[in-house]
Amino acid sequence: MKLGLGIAALVLATSTLALAETGTRAGGLKQKIAGTWSLVSDVIDQDGGKVEPFGNAPKGAMIIAPNGTFSLVITRAEVPKFASNNRATGTDVENKAAVQGGIAYFGSYTVDDATKTVNLHLDGSTFPNWVGNDQKRIVEVSADELRWKNPTTSLGTGVATLVWKRVKEGAPAASARR
Repeated sequence: MKLGLGIAALVLATSTLALAETGTRAGGLKQKIAGTWSLVSDVIDQDGGKVEPFGNAPKGAMIIAPNGTFSLVITRAEVPKFASNNRATGTDVENKAAVQGGIAYFGSYTVDDATKTVNLHLDGSTFPNWVGNDQKRIVEVSADELRWKNPTTSLGTGVATLVWKRVKEGAPAASARR
């Protein structure tokens, strides 16, 4: 009897874990996008050409929480260090490289399953023109890949397509180049 209860408990626990794992990928768009993501690529279609604003090997991490909050950071693979080792005393050249070498923003989000869009409200951003704004992202999720189209890039024109790879539990959130 004890063995039977033990096996039943094991089956129940395994089933619960399996449901919890698939629950993050099954269901509505909000459940599918929730998690930690590592940047694979960021390409802007602009004026008939392709632009990689953070180079061909950008680094980035995005956390989309189930409670409706998010945070995103993208940087060039190599942003020059400040000679002074003090961000408050960078030269004009160092400051320009730092500003152009990355972007970060955070806030809250809602999803629209019908249009496959994520609606962001930006509470803060390293690009101050975005603070307080609402923006839309068109998303496609397949397995552990998220394609995130941004029609409101910080470069003014074009549509950015960002490809993200889901970070597995226990893995570092460093960028996931293919």
